[in-house]
Amino acid sequence: MNRIVAIDTLRGVALLGILLMNIRSFAMPASAYANLKAYFGETLPDQIAFSLTHILVDQKAMALFSLLFGASVMLLIRGRAEKGLPTAWHHHWRNTLLLIIGLLHGLYLWEGDNLFVYAVCAYPLYACRNWQPRFQCAVSLLIFLVPSAANMALHASIASMSTSDRAQLAAYWHPSKHDIKAEIALYGSRPYTDQVDYRAGDLDLSKPKAPDGPLVETADGMYLLDAFCRAMGMMLIGMALYTGGVLTGKRSARFYRRLVYVGCGVGFPIALAGLWQLYRTAWHWEYALFLGGVPNSLATLLIVSGYIGAVMLWCRSPRGQALKERLALVGRTALSNYLAQSVMCTVVFYSYGLGLFGDVNRATQLVIVVLIWIVQLQLSAWWLTRYRFGPVEWLWRSLTYFTFQPLRRSS
Repeated sequence: MNRIVAIDTLRGVALLGILLMNIRSFAMPASAYANLKAYFGETLPDQIAFSLTHILVDQKAMALFSLLFGASVMLLIRGRAEKGLPTAWHHHWRNTLLLIIGLLHGLYLWEGDNLFVYAVCAYPLYACRNWQPRFQCAVSLLIFLVPSAANMALHASIASMSTSDRAQLAAYWHPSKHDIKAEIALYGSRPYTDQVDYRAGDLDLSKPKAPDGPLVETADGMYLLDAFCRAMGMMLIGMALYTGGVLTGKRSARFYRRLVYVGCGVGFPIALAGLWQLYRTAWHWEYALFLGGVPNSLATLLIVSGYIGAVMLWCRSPRGQALKERLALVGRTALSNYLAQSVMCTVVFYSYGLGLFGDVNRATQLVIVVLIWIVQLQLSAWWLTRYRFGPVEWLWRSLTYFTFQPLRRSS
């Protein structure tokens, strides 16, 4: 498959951006990911770190990564079809392997894995490959907006809930100190085998939520619905944008400037308004649990388009050439780098490493993110001067074709 540098650069930007959000899950109790008040959050640096990542990165980096996954699916299918090679079996087998990698990653390293979600979405994605780009975009918008519509409906139902139901949801959003301490102990001091057992569901340990019940299951289900719908929706948009030449840099500079102006000029104010409402309501569960994330989700579509326009214009510019090249190399080894982020972060925060889980606030986490970025930018360049593929990409490719692929460069 021929490399498209613009797509690789975008993927590198998305991959590094994802860590700005994922590090919260590595470093803090799960409830602190979306709820500033659940853990830390009292200091101004922590509030600034949360606010900036919420507006600039939250949902956007993952949406951009999902979009590029869809584009890559289209690129691979078309490339094989042009050569007269079978596409269906290859596509489904390749993504079955990705699903297995995701399951292993989620069980043995980090329960926040997204590879499994991508692999599941990739199965029906194949059936959409020949749709017209406009139809792909229309369907993608419907899928993407499903979680927002469901969350608004659930928020509207709060007024009719019983007192006990409301108390259960409040405890889910604002977990007790006991539950938070249990999660900190699990990842910060207990053995690795306990962590695996917990992720497998074999270890009974209080999570930062209320006792199981229909409403708690509904809240958990909304997170899953949101993950799958956002991923599938953005993948379809990625297929359409690839077909339309948007992601390959074939559109005019004027077109990309419009993406920046409209996407960021409209998207950022929407995300900022949603964040202001979260602060105004002090992250109270009645607003934050179901409705609090809706403005940011709506803003994501616009902001991501602005990011695409900005990176496409940057790719045409002579400025920052060295950084662009490094980002493209990170994008070429995105799967290896994604898993490497999990390895590095768990070594820093989990008990089998430095055991800093629960000890590092959001502002300090950003410093760690920058250090990991530096390592990955340097290591990706070093690796690809010697080898053709990233290590995990090589394994994935070899298993896909049932033969060991050449790894070392000839010179």
